[in-house]
Amino acid sequence: MNDKKKEVLKFLTILVLFFFTSVLSAATVSIPDTEGGTGATVQVPVEIDDASAIAGFQFTVTFSHEVLQPTGASAGTLTGEWMFFCNTDIPGQVTVAGLDPNLEELGEEAGSLLTLSFLVTGELEETTSFAFADTFFYNALAEDISIAFQAGIFTVDVQVGDVNGDESINISDVILCLRIAIGLPVTIGEEIYSGSDPGGYPAWLESRSDMNGDGSVNIQDVILILRKSIGLDP
Repeated sequence: MNDKKKEVLKFLTILVLFFFTSVLSAATVSIPDTEGGTGATVQVPVEIDDASAIAGFQFTVTFSHEVLQPTGASAGTLTGEWMFFCNTDIPGQVTVAGLDPNLEELGEEAGSLLTLSFLVTGELEETTSFAFADTFFYNALAEDISIAFQAGIFTVDVQVGDVNGDESINISDVILCLRIAIGLPVTIGEEIYSGSDPGGYPAWLESRSDMNGDGSVNIQDVILILRKSIGLDP
């Protein structure tokens, strides 16, 4: 092999190594697989495994408008002091932008960039995939940051009010909701959940019990589930 061919091969090797190194070192922004009941308001986090140098971002998340309706966005675990802007006017997508007002870059840490809120309008067992579009991530000098993306699946698991997930709403769900409202342990399947556990009740359990979708479980939800269980409400 002559010197010219050696130089070309060397250049190509360096180029390939640079490409794969860039891909492997890119942070990943992801949406986890999520479940929620029809009529519930669910919180879907947008997570990142390495937030190094990020000072602002903008992206669009798409999904089936027959399954989910976006209701807004809020700060994540990494962006509590940031400014956020959200556009939910176009069916089947939500566009968000976030910016640190002091242009301070995030550190090398994992967590959520923001949380998207959705009203679940789909039927039981319907699914929709999340996808990212028009993605922009920048540092404090407005320089582009390379990001990889991984989106999950949303599944309609139960109807809101069906606390135990047995596909019917009856007095059992009323009792379970009452126990959750006052912080007592509940048993779903063979698992015991308690409001005194670290982090409280799991989000999926609270979403099943939050009959009016106001983000909390209290006596109002108990009454609404009771009304539905005896046929007073459709």
